[in-house]
Amino acid sequence: MPNQLHIPFKHTPPAHIHDAVGAYIEFHHPDAHPDAFKWDIARWTDLRRDGVGGYVHVNRLDASLLYHAHLVLLSTKFPANIGLTVTYEPAFPSASRRACSAEDLVFERAGVLFNLAALYSQLGTAASRSSAEDIKLHAAGVIQYLSNQVIPALASSLGQSVAIPSELTEPALKSLELLMLAQAQECFWQRASMGEKDTVTFLIPTHTRSESYKDGTLSKLAKQTSIYYENALSAATSVSPSAFPQEWINHLSVKRHHFEGVAQFRQSRSDLHTHKYGIELGRLKLAQKEVKLGLERASKGVAKTVIDDIKSLSKTLDSNFIRAQKDNDLIYHQTIPPESTLPPIAGADMVQGIVNNKLQNPSLMIGDSENALFSGLVAYGVRVAVELYIDRRDNWIKEEVEGRAKELDAETTKLLQKLNLPGALDVLDKPAGIPPSLLRRSEEIRSMGGAEYLQQQIDEVQTLGSSASGILEEAFDLLDAEAAEDETFFAQLPEGMAQTATDAGYSNCHVANKELTAKANNYRQILDNAASSDAVVRSKWEEWEENVEVLSSEPDQMERLIPSHSTSANSAEATQAHTYARAIRAGLEHLEDLRSARARCVESARQRANTDDIKPRIMREAAGLARWVEVKPAMFEEAIEEEMGKFDRYRDSVEEGREKQEQELERVEHLTELLIQARTNDPVLKQREAALQSLDLAYHRYLEVLSNVTEGAKFYAQFSDHLSVFQEECSRWVDLRRAQRKELLDLIAQQSRPRPQPNKSKPKGKSRARSDDGLQQLTNEPEPTPATDTLVNPQPQVSPAPQVESDVQAQASPSSTELLPFRPDAIPPPPNAFKLPAPGSSEWEDFELPSPPAPPVPTPRKPTRTKTTGTATPGRKTRSKGAAE
Repeated sequence: MPNQLHIPFKHTPPAHIHDAVGAYIEFHHPDAHPDAFKWDIARWTDLRRDGVGGYVHVNRLDASLLYHAHLVLLSTKFPANIGLTVTYEPAFPSASRRACSAEDLVFERAGVLFNLAALYSQLGTAASRSSAEDIKLHAAGVIQYLSNQVIPALASSLGQSVAIPSELTEPALKSLELLMLAQAQECFWQRASMGEKDTVTFLIPTHTRSESYKDGTLSKLAKQTSIYYENALSAATSVSPSAFPQEWINHLSVKRHHFEGVAQFRQSRSDLHTHKYGIELGRLKLAQKEVKLGLERASKGVAKTVIDDIKSLSKTLDSNFIRAQKDNDLIYHQTIPPESTLPPIAGADMVQGIVNNKLQNPSLMIGDSENALFSGLVAYGVRVAVELYIDRRDNWIKEEVEGRAKELDAETTKLLQKLNLPGALDVLDKPAGIPPSLLRRSEEIRSMGGAEYLQQQIDEVQTLGSSASGILEEAFDLLDAEAAEDETFFAQLPEGMAQTATDAGYSNCHVANKELTAKANNYRQILDNAASSDAVVRSKWEEWEENVEVLSSEPDQMERLIPSHSTSANSAEATQAHTYARAIRAGLEHLEDLRSARARCVESARQRANTDDIKPRIMREAAGLARWVEVKPAMFEEAIEEEMGKFDRYRDSVEEGREKQEQELERVEHLTELLIQARTNDPVLKQREAALQSLDLAYHRYLEVLSNVTEGAKFYAQFSDHLSVFQEECSRWVDLRRAQRKELLDLIAQQSRPRPQPNKSKPKGKSRARSDDGLQQLTNEPEPTPATDTLVNPQPQVSPAPQVESDVQAQASPSSTELLPFRPDAIPPPPNAFKLPAPGSSEWEDFELPSPPAPPVPTPRKPTRTKTTGTATPGRKTRSKGAAE
């Protein structure tokens, strides 16, 4: 493996030049045909095959330089992107690097130059290290030219579409350039250290020349070599990840430490000759340190020859250090200075990149022969200049001629629309007729049924409202009937039993049906509000019914009903109005003439632009330029400005009519004001205008009333469903109250039955019997027939008594549709009881009853009834006062 590194090629597959170039010429050069350039395309293909590199031979240098020269020439004929895709493999393949493809001729040029530098470096590596510095310097020159002249243009051309390959970035190219310089410097040092003084004397400064090369000179050469390697290493590792493999990084590191050690060693020999024994030992120690660092980096990937060189240097340093230390300890006894105080070694730079003249001046490779590619094709810069002129000319005509003409037309149109011209004049000349907009609205009203259909809808809403009110009245009747039955029930209860009913959880009707009554009154209020809204709608309809009937009539009939301005044609106001109208028409014709003149001017400018051709003039001026000069549109700016001056007269022509138009517009506006004033004083026209406005407003009122009755019908349909549910709720509530009263009567009858009382006197039994007879009479009364309607989910709210168990409350629960039987043993005794045990209690066996109370005074047939304060149900409390009335 060689002692020095070489740059690998960026391999590239063949490109489809024929298809891409042919398509480009056919599309962008309509005056040329691709078949006329068959030889040029074939020649381009051959040049690329031989010039992109990939083979190490000295003959390939001229092939690469020739292809590069043609690429430079092609850049004057084509833009960078002509649809030709070129692909280059990475110079340092890895798992993370892929081939890069771009439709860019600058990218092709960069790839050719990179491979040219690689070819130089590989030829230099193949040569002897003692004679290859010139080839290395040419490689460095190519990389320098690539970095300075091509890469900036490549970055601008690619933009953000394609990323530049890592080996073509600035740090990577700088590292390669420094590597080539380092290796060239190393070749120079190699020859100097071998004593070839005749070949290097001319490169060594005058004051360092002698018959033999001193160690100080060799030290400076080695120091500069180390500096180049160090800078190359720094550039290679400045970007992460590095564009180079780890083997290259290790090689650069080993070389840098190696030549630093060589520089210190050679300088130590010079110090020995000048009797600086302490400094000599210091430099030897520093050299040993550098060599040690280099050996640590001499891992896998570093060439064996490189490792052998540094190991050989290490042995030499060790032997010299032992000798110098022994001499100093025994003889000289000089102090060894610290490393930081050793005098620095200045490098002697003996190399510089060489840029081939054929690279800097591509015309040297092609010359002025007729073999240049695409010599008959118009240069890209010429085509761009022509396109630039056409674009600038068309934009100028659009803005300065068409734009100004449209601006004047817009001013005229705006004023005429403001004055309602010429429509206002047509009213005077044509029969009155009916405005088209009003005819369309009349047809729309007739299609919807007209006034008759709307009247039917209003009547239907009224019918729906009456039906909803009837449903609510039936609900009120149910609540009123329940209130009457409740009042009768409390009136027929025996003395003291009203409180028993209240304690059992049965409240009078004005408490029990409070929620239903509130809901019913709320529904009544909603219906009253709806009725008020219906009245407003009917009033609105009655106000506009006549106008709607006129609007929905046939056009002939409607026209007869509308006043016409023709009846006042002979009045003084009408005569004056016609005089003003004729003057206004004359002004409008003048404005139209000005508009036509501007339109003709714009059309003339367009026709002149269609026949205009600046290409011959640009071609003549481009022919006067040097062949290798890149043609740019800015070179033809003066010619473009002169050609643009041909269209100034069209702009001036448009501006000439501006003042005339402004004067005519002022005159037309003044005459229109006089016309309006004359027409304003015509009474017939006022009547017609009022009639038309009334019919137009009738259309909107029709739609408004139709929308109102539609919403009203929808409301009553939905609200009637709610009222029906409420009616069923009231019916179920009435049935529930009747069942509760029956169970209360059964409970009271059970409590009033005589209980077994041992050792009791007979009169008490008679008194009890009489009381039972009164209850039996109340119990045997016929029950009112319950309503047949069934309530789903009734919602009565019964106020619970403080001493009633939950079972009694469950009888009035709205969630139950079946009446639960009362539990008499769960009812506490009334407050006026005699503190007796429960009927089924075992306490009756040894309980002594108190003395019975005095028997009540019998009354003929009608027993005395004591009214309980606060328990009587007030009659007819379910309706509000207004509803009851």
